[in-house]
Amino acid sequence: MKKIYNIFKSQKLGILVGFAVTGLLIIGSLIMNFQPDQYVGLSGEDISFFFAHKKPIHTWFYLLFIACVIYGVNAFLCTLDSIIRKAKVGVKKIPLYGASVVHIGFVITLVAHLIGGLYSFTEPPVSVADEWTDLGGVEMKVTDLKTSSYPNGMPKIIEAFVTVRKDGLEFSDTLGYNNPVLLQHGMLEILMRDYGWIASGVVLKVDDRICTMHVNDTFTANGTQVRVADLYMPPQYRYPVVKLTAMAQNNEEQQTFLPIGENNAKELYGSKIIFADINSVAGVLVSVKNNPSIPLTFVTIFFFSAGMILVILRVVGRTVS
Repeated sequence: MKKIYNIFKSQKLGILVGFAVTGLLIIGSLIMNFQPDQYVGLSGEDISFFFAHKKPIHTWFYLLFIACVIYGVNAFLCTLDSIIRKAKVGVKKIPLYGASVVHIGFVITLVAHLIGGLYSFTEPPVSVADEWTDLGGVEMKVTDLKTSSYPNGMPKIIEAFVTVRKDGLEFSDTLGYNNPVLLQHGMLEILMRDYGWIASGVVLKVDDRICTMHVNDTFTANGTQVRVADLYMPPQYRYPVVKLTAMAQNNEEQQTFLPIGENNAKELYGSKIIFADINSVAGVLVSVKNNPSIPLTFVTIFFFSAGMILVILRVVGRTVS
């Protein structure tokens, strides 16, 4: 048992595994570059993809996974051995433990990557506009959208001002491409995918009346209740088209597809109906990312920061003495 322990805490093993990890990362990058069709659906740090799609072409990853586990065990045992040795010889100066603290942060980083890779996932994109939209336990709506562009027309700054509601509490935040909304100490991220103007309703002219409607709203046309069943936007149709439904005398539902514009007006149920305009509101396309490893990331930052401070104090102390 002691022999196995000595092997796993060997610095030579750490060096060999470190080179192996580097080589496998290079090989994996080349394979993914030349065989992109084999990695459709892989995103971010999600490594569960490789276990859900077991293929010989992913052998490099399985070897990399084993190498990283060995690397983590080696780093942990080397750090533990270093601390035990210093404690045995009576080292009491805390700055002398700085390197060991940094190594602890490195081990925690590997664990955080493992948890994030296995258990993090991203929900499909959802459109959010001026009404509350459920994002899975969290509701959000857009209150304003500000954009600026470079002289060539490329977007410069995109800021969506949003209101978030969770567990009965509401708060305002700003959403951007590099500025996600963070919840649950960062474990829940709302990421912006796209932005623009979203159709929120239609303007219908019924005889001499102007009706501003949303989908599923109803209006009266010569005594008949007509429902705005749907709104179709390009590229579904060449032009925006609204779908109207009403119950006929034989209790069968009648459907009418009405394109936008006065020239496309139709006589329906004894009334002249025109699809006059579309009401648009600022909106964003977002996806929710769940990453349970974020708390460990904060722990990693603490250990790295504390370790580096101790190392600096040790260097300063040597210089002064």
